Amino acid sequence: MKKILLFFVGLATIITPRLVVGQSFTVPHDTIAIAVNNGGGTQTPQDAITNITATGGLTLHWHVLSTNFPSDWLQAGVFGICDNKTCYYNTDDTNLWDIATSSTGNTQTTLPYVYETAGNFNLALSLPTTATAGCYYVTVAITDPATFYTKNVTFSVCNTVTAVPNVINSNDDVLLYPNPTSNDLNVVYSANADVKSVAIYNIIGKVMTTYRVAGNSANLNLDNVPSGIYFVRLINSHGDPVATRKFTKQ
Repeated sequence: MKKILLFFVGLATIITPRLVVGQSFTVPHDTIAIAVNNGGGTQTPQDAITNITATGGLTLHWHVLSTNFPSDWLQAGVFGICDNKTCYYNTDDTNLWDIATSSTGNTQTTLPYVYETAGNFNLALSLPTTATAGCYYVTVAITDPATFYTKNVTFSVCNTVTAVPNVINSNDDVLLYPNPTSNDLNVVYSANADVKSVAIYNIIGKVMTTYRVAGNSANLNLDNVPSGIYFVRLINSHGDPVATRKFTKQ
């Protein structure tokens, strides 16, 4: 009986397709955040395609997965994505390269990235001085079509009508995404806000978990948090709360 069982296990191993996807490139950051004051000016948060493993170079595909940019950020010539071929500026303030009508959006193709050489992949944004204030994001999926390995990169931009304050004091200065969420929650805030920890509270005010943070963003793992409605509280180095935001764990 044992020999028969081992035979079928071996047979299943032979005929089962391998689902392991090779990592043929990397990007240094999952999330890139910048602050823009008073709207104007061209901002290009930088990322790079690195660790190219294909000796003959690597041609990639990319498309916009999701965004919550307001409509005036999506007008023609304001927002674009740049790869090693060119910058693709948005020309439609409602569809964002057909993102609203296609499951994959309008896929673009890069030039080959050179083996073991870093290549640019940027967000280009030239906001008018009248642009909507607030913190918004766009997520781009970058895929190696040969292996189907995909890396998602999120560019988050906070546009304020005045200089960034030392203390977060408005709903527009904190970005939570995705919301609702099923596992991880990303929090982006001003680097000048002196945020040192982030706490999760339930609706009756009980602390569920606390995270130590640095910089201007944090990725919160919510695997041990049950489904429900919660509050994120940002706390500074003096132990004082500087912002509270609500989110839903599905």
